[in-house]
Amino acid sequence: MEVSRSEPAPAPAPRVDWEAFYRSYRKPGYLAGFEIVNKLGGGMFGLVFKARKESIGKDYAIKFLKVDDDSVRDAVMREIDNVSFFAQIDHPNLVSIEDKGTVDGIPYLVMSYAGDDTLQKRLQAGGMTRDDALRIFVQAARGVQSLHEHSLVHFDLKPANIFLKGDVARVGDYGLSKLVSASRNSLSFGRGTPYYMAPEMLQRRGDARSDVYSLGIILFECLYGDVPFRGDSEWEVLRKHETAAPQFPPHAMAADRAVVERCLAKRPEDRFPSVADLLRALQAPVALGESLRLGAPPPAVAFDADRAPSHAARFAEPPPLPGDAIAPIGRDPADSPYGMPWRHAGGSGGLLGLVVRTLFQVIEAVLFLVLLPVRAVSAFAGRGLVWLLRLPFRILGLVARLVGLLLVLALVVLVVVAGLSLVAAL
Repeated sequence: MEVSRSEPAPAPAPRVDWEAFYRSYRKPGYLAGFEIVNKLGGGMFGLVFKARKESIGKDYAIKFLKVDDDSVRDAVMREIDNVSFFAQIDHPNLVSIEDKGTVDGIPYLVMSYAGDDTLQKRLQAGGMTRDDALRIFVQAARGVQSLHEHSLVHFDLKPANIFLKGDVARVGDYGLSKLVSASRNSLSFGRGTPYYMAPEMLQRRGDARSDVYSLGIILFECLYGDVPFRGDSEWEVLRKHETAAPQFPPHAMAADRAVVERCLAKRPEDRFPSVADLLRALQAPVALGESLRLGAPPPAVAFDADRAPSHAARFAEPPPLPGDAIAPIGRDPADSPYGMPWRHAGGSGGLLGLVVRTLFQVIEAVLFLVLLPVRAVSAFAGRGLVWLLRLPFRILGLVARLVGLLLVLALVVLVVVAGLSLVAAL
């Protein structure tokens, strides 16, 4: 008779105790190795605190994941197991993930500290120029592109998740994003912030093109100072994402408008197929090492979302690579040192120019007279002294040559006299 074997039941997850957390999180040793300094912010997935690693005194950001629903919490815990995967992603425009853990049943992620400033705070302060806005946006988009290259989708892009430190922008809060592949590209839990959320997220569907939509909302806000869709309730905002068209201010450039409209297409297949295509449409760098081009925007390209094909073509050709030759200024650069352009010096006229030229000529003459003795001594020391040292040897050489000539001449005379004597004897 067979004996049925039942697999052991999985161990129950530890109970989440937020009361214990709030009582103790500021106490020394609550989080092993860290001292929690202050709260940085919070979002739909948890609370973020600034913490200092006690052993080295370095600052980090620690996010405690706030998930009360058991089913969602199980999904989050499964996602935490993938930290070792996306912790390997190293990009200058991403907040790196350093470690993970659990305390009082609350899972947490340890991230590099990217500063207290965010794009949200910068937008609220106002006064951003188009170039500044695009520099920040391009960096954030490149960080998102890096996530997509590692099959990771953010799903909660917003200005509060773009951290600014100096001139560097970093995308953070991607630790709860879902890993996607060709066979698994649906969102299984959670959703983004309503103001920045793609329409398909209402049906709990999403992929990398959902991030393109969110980037389009952020680009709109960076350029024009506000999000395109607002309402009296969250539901009204979500409905506008599904049905309404963005309203642009009168000063909006046609090329910028075309890029934003394509990002905000209601159907994912009508958007830019990748963040790289979005960056190329902005004539911005896609890969590390390319130069940011913030000159005049490319010509506007009309875009009709209703007639766009499902396989949307690229918006624009890639910008030319940096390193174009500098236009010569009045002369061929090949004739100048190191290929640099020439610029002819223009003559200065007038009484002031005459006085300045005369003054410099007088200074040159005085310097010449002062340095004349020095040059004479230098010439004597460099050439005359050497000539004097060589003179005895030259005289000795001349005497040796003269003695040699006399000996040769005496030998010749001796041979001639001997020959004549021999002839006379015969």
